[in-house]
Amino acid sequence: MASVADERARRAFALLHAVAGVLLISILALQVRQHAPLAILAALHIAISYGFLRAQPWTPWFTGIATALGLVFSSLAMYACLSWLSGSIEAYLILTGLSAYSLFLIISISYAVFKRKDFRP
Repeated sequence: MASVADERARRAFALLHAVAGVLLISILALQVRQHAPLAILAALHIAISYGFLRAQPWTPWFTGIATALGLVFSSLAMYACLSWLSGSIEAYLILTGLSAYSLFLIISISYAVFKRKDFRP
């Protein structure tokens, strides 16, 4: 049985994954119209958000897939940002956002792995 703190943590992760999904969808719609990895990541974040809210058994798996894809995406984007925009304020803002996204993914997968028994039916 999950405690109140676990329930709050799951709701917080659900909200953050929903926000990440919406942000990726907005980036996809506004900037890059034909970028499949962003679309896959956005769909995964929306599904993970539902999985955290309803404690679905597939949530740790989807979180692992999203973490793997997200870390590769953010690492490549950080490298491109450093090589093209080095020294500008935009580069520092993008690097801060991508670093926060990477940290969020690592914390999220850690929670899903350590609390995986809460996601079993």
